Amino acid sequence: MKLGENLFKIDTAAYVDRLCDFIRERCSALHRQGILVPFSGGLDSSTVLLLCLRAVGTERVTALLMPEFQGNPQARRYARLVTNQFKIKTITRNISFILASLGTYYFILSLIPIRSIQDWVGRSYWKATGTNPFLQFVYGRSDPLQRKASARINTKQRIRTVVEYLVAEEMNYLVAGSAHKSEDLLGLYVKFGVDDNADIMPLKNLYRSHTLQLAAFLGVPEAILGRPPNPDIIPGVTDKYLDILGLSSNRMDLLLYGIEHGMDETEIAEQLALPVGKVQEIQDLVRQTEHMRDPSQSLTWE
Repeated sequence: MKLGENLFKIDTAAYVDRLCDFIRERCSALHRQGILVPFSGGLDSSTVLLLCLRAVGTERVTALLMPEFQGNPQARRYARLVTNQFKIKTITRNISFILASLGTYYFILSLIPIRSIQDWVGRSYWKATGTNPFLQFVYGRSDPLQRKASARINTKQRIRTVVEYLVAEEMNYLVAGSAHKSEDLLGLYVKFGVDDNADIMPLKNLYRSHTLQLAAFLGVPEAILGRPPNPDIIPGVTDKYLDILGLSSNRMDLLLYGIEHGMDETEIAEQLALPVGKVQEIQDLVRQTEHMRDPSQSLTWE
């Protein structure tokens, strides 16, 4: 098998039609009056928001914005770019007070009031450690400082889950999440966080490469289409694939595609001009994060 961009080429119109049918069917089957989309202004949530808009109409879709004290100030600007252009209703719930009451902000980076300086400190720390804090956390090798940082960052996404369902249940709305296969296979999300919990996940079995095509078809603004995959909650990380795992998102998709389809690691490495060790690292990561794709594990009785 040849690993190339053509592997991800889809009939976007046909995919959009099927996804909209799925969204409408689920909304009806669960007896919900509309759809709530937790919205960050990024590529994934913009795509899901516009899919829902097409599926059930403007009057039945609401975007939920959940800013917080340490959030990326650009995120709200991107979010407004979409909601204003498509005239989508929004609800804003600032989660800063909740996070403060939990002690989320009682950490060294919280003492730095300017986001750009936080980013610089974050990047410097990642370089200075000589290790990958994300992989350290995944494999249970984090030091106490790294564990505190991860716990506080993850809390932000878990609180968003609580808030999204509070709002959705009050409105009798369905929650539409924005997870996709690329992040899912790598564990590049917060377990039990806002990206891991929803009534429907329209993009769940599609790669990021597919999402980009759907986004362009649906009219997601160019400023968002060209934006790197920024998690917005990790200071110093502006591209979660490149900064955390050392590969661009398109190369990562090809690597994951090869793994998913049982290709030999040496063949994947040769085709993508990567060290075999990098392919093995990603293979190990996919295996190690399996528990995230099967949460709340239990014993199977025969």
